[in-house]
Amino acid sequence: MLLLLPINFASAQIYSSSANASVNMIKPLSIVSISNRVNFGEIILTGSAFSRNLSPSSGAIFRIEGHPNRNVIISYSHTNLSNSVWVSQNGGTIGSLVYTPDVVHTGSNSSYTNPISVRSGSSYQLVNSNGIGILYLWIGGRLDISANQPVGDYEGTINITVSY
Repeated sequence: MLLLLPINFASAQIYSSSANASVNMIKPLSIVSISNRVNFGEIILTGSAFSRNLSPSSGAIFRIEGHPNRNVIISYSHTNLSNSVWVSQNGGTIGSLVYTPDVVHTGSNSSYTNPISVRSGSSYQLVNSNGIGILYLWIGGRLDISANQPVGDYEGTINITVSY
């Protein structure tokens, strides 16, 4: 009797597809100080306003490492230098100076050869050196000294920021 009943099976429809999976492993970014002093030396006040420049070749040096051929954004800003610590120990008038950085890079060359100017907030490519992206930064700058600049030892900090 069961053989006489019509059998109605629903046809199942099955579809499949695929996707490729991938990931891009990027070397972490770092910045290491090789020489972290920007020292303008001793300046004799003359009673007239003047500027003192320090070549980046005589200033601080940093080595940036990261993913080869990857672009990094380098940022820095003007910095105020103050003689407040010196005044607190020796007396006198607190003064400030604006330090305007002059930053260049020499690619993967650790010698000061063919420097390229670095503008804050701009992007620069890390040079591939045996699978490591490298960029050497050199930092000098300018001080504008007023005619009545107070005496003392002026100090401040310049911050360099790098990011992918």
